[in-house]
Amino acid sequence: MINVTRSKFAPLVLAVLGLSLSFSVFSEDDVDREAKRAEIKAKFDVDGDGTLNETERQAAKEAFRKKRMERIDTDGDGAISDAERKIAKEQRRAKIKERMDTDGDGNISDAEKEAAKEKRREKMVKRFDSDGDGAFNDSEREAAKAARDKRKERRSKSSES
Repeated sequence: MINVTRSKFAPLVLAVLGLSLSFSVFSEDDVDREAKRAEIKAKFDVDGDGTLNETERQAAKEAFRKKRMERIDTDGDGAISDAERKIAKEQRRAKIKERMDTDGDGNISDAEKEAAKEKRREKMVKRFDSDGDGAFNDSEREAAKAARDKRKERRSKSSES
C-alpha cells in the first residue's frame, strides 16, 4: 500500500482535492450554461452582431443588479441590510437543500451529498475538459482554477455593493 502522505503525488492529490472541493458543490444553475448565455445575448445584443460589446455587457450587469436588488431589498430602501442579506442566504440554502434532498425526507444523506458532488464534478469536466479525456490536465485545471477565482472576485465585489 502506498503511503499517500509521503508520496511524491501527495501535493498533486491535495491540489486536485482542494480544487474540486473549492468549487461550489451546490451550483445555482442547473440550466445549461449555453442556453443561459444565448438568452442573455438575445435580450441584450442590441446591435445584433452575436456578441455583447462593453455597453451591452454593462446593461446586462445592471439589469442583473436591479433584479437582485428587487429580490433581496425587501424594505425597498435601495440598500441591502445585513438582515436582508441573511434572509437571502437562508433562502438560497433552503433552495439548495430542497434540490439536493432527492428523497424528500428533509435531510441530506451522505448518498445525496455524494450524488451532488458527482453531479458537480461532471459539470466541471464538461465545462473544462477541453480534450475530452474525462480528466483534467494541467491547463484544464488552471482554467478551472482561474474561473473559480474570477467567480470569488465577482461575489466579493457583489457583496460589497
